[in-house]
Amino acid sequence: MSKSTLLAVCFLLFTTSCAKDYFQVKGFKKIAKTHQTIAVLPVEMIFSGIPPMNVPPEDLIKQAEAESKAFQISLHSQLMRRQTNGKGLKIELQRTSITNKKIEEAMTIEESWEKTPEELAELLQVDAVLKTRVEKKRYFSDLASYGIDVAAKLLSILTKNPLPFLTGREVKKTNDIYSDYRLLDGKTGNVLWSMTFEAEADYKNPANETIDGLNEKAVKRFPYKK
Repeated sequence: MSKSTLLAVCFLLFTTSCAKDYFQVKGFKKIAKTHQTIAVLPVEMIFSGIPPMNVPPEDLIKQAEAESKAFQISLHSQLMRRQTNGKGLKIELQRTSITNKKIEEAMTIEESWEKTPEELAELLQVDAVLKTRVEKKRYFSDLASYGIDVAAKLLSILTKNPLPFLTGREVKKTNDIYSDYRLLDGKTGNVLWSMTFEAEADYKNPANETIDGLNEKAVKRFPYKK
């Protein structure tokens, strides 16, 4: 390898290692200077796996909303943890109980996923909203760690994976969770910060391990740092 080629490779490795794995709008501090409160919205859940058989659509909606709140509670908790470990945020976080109460008085959780950030910010009376979209191929079997109960009978149906029986092999792990986090300005709807990544999940592990792990990665890059 020539000296010039070696230098080019080293430069590429250096610039790649320094590249940000998230987006933050230029002039964020100036834009966010007037922000006082933000809301962590119920997470939009997208199921892209094999549809479960003999499950009424209304039950699937209940499961999606349960998982939505589990991700929301986890994300909010991860952000709050930064408030108490010396790496806090220069912003107030609206309690998820207040956020969800205001949303559910006006619409369903699923309907809220289609609303604009301006509409939700006005409804919640906050300066910005953290909107997250999660696409996955399996349902979580236990959300009790987040204080969310879903009918055991429903879960027993939803968490059965017919794929191994159809293909003749066991499926243990898949690159099957895609997360998109976006902090959106309440007045303009503009994206102020965002982060997108995919992760491998083992659904045999407790749901909170997978959900908390995803959110922890995003929270490390979240703005409003002191």
